[in-house]
Amino acid sequence: MIITNKTMNLDIAQFTKTIRDADEFARLHVSAHRVLHIRDVAIESRRLAIRYGYDPRKAYLAGYLHDCTKGFGMEENRKYIDKYGIEVTEEELSLGNNLVHSKVGAFFAKEHFGVDDPEIFDAIYYHTVGRPGMTLLEKILYTADYIEPGRDMNSAVPLKKLRSLAYEDLDRAVYEITFSIVEYLKTLKDTYICPESLKTFEYYDKLLNRK
Repeated sequence: MIITNKTMNLDIAQFTKTIRDADEFARLHVSAHRVLHIRDVAIESRRLAIRYGYDPRKAYLAGYLHDCTKGFGMEENRKYIDKYGIEVTEEELSLGNNLVHSKVGAFFAKEHFGVDDPEIFDAIYYHTVGRPGMTLLEKILYTADYIEPGRDMNSAVPLKKLRSLAYEDLDRAVYEITFSIVEYLKTLKDTYICPESLKTFEYYDKLLNRK
């Protein structure tokens, strides 16, 4: 097995402490349901990492931190947006914490949990809407977030199909997730669709279907 990136050398003690700190923070700042989701995404990310030859420890850590600021209110989000100089649109802000938590979370994880690995940072930053040409870790976290076992089968994405597809063709899973989300949002009246989601869909549609 080839580990594709060694940017962050986490020894076991450091890794264990960061996970413990992240879990304690989650239990204090998000709902019990969200805590379970975070843990399940971390486990699913590790499974996908093993399947695709990526560092399972880094994937697990990215999963554990991906929703670390999901419990923030908009006043707190705005404080960190200003502090870190994060670029967000008014449309993103209008949706509360649905989109901005990933951007804020990446910076928050770096500052408060000492996670300075750029791949983990980007995976957290883009885990909600994706982006064209995602790294392997970004695709792992993006996919794990949607297919983790606690997800409701009434989800906008076809979970039964995706839970097997993710372990066969990760790019195809990313495409199917993005397609399903964009199509679902189109059915809702006056709903904002993030341009980055559309770019992600177009990129993977071209990559897989228009060769």
